[in-house]
Amino acid sequence: MSTKSLLVVDDSTTFRQLLCMSLVRLDGITEDNITQAFDGADALKKVQSGQFDLVLTDIKMPNMDGLEFVSKVRNELNRKDLPIIIISTKGAEDDIERGMQMGANGYLSKPISMSQLRDLVTTLLGQ
Repeated sequence: MSTKSLLVVDDSTTFRQLLCMSLVRLDGITEDNITQAFDGADALKKVQSGQFDLVLTDIKMPNMDGLEFVSKVRNELNRKDLPIIIISTKGAEDDIERGMQMGANGYLSKPISMSQLRDLVTTLLGQ
């Protein structure tokens, strides 16, 4: 399988690092192919200037939250083809529904399990 390029967006440096360590355990994902962003505004710039196969984003972040980021990717950048997974502590049914309505392809509630992450990432990357 070819190497995939991922964007990990979270205002917590620690969580970004933990997520990246989990992702590199998956086939076709290397540390060199994971880009990190600290909020939605930073992530939006990176999506505009790079090619990613998958984005994983938090919701609660300063400057631009994850829902606004997803909305801008889908509507302003017209990137309907880019798979986006929301990973958030906001795991109530209405939070999940809102995230999916904004254009997310998947939603995981923190704390996440490695098997859920692997299954969703593998599915969205078509592996």
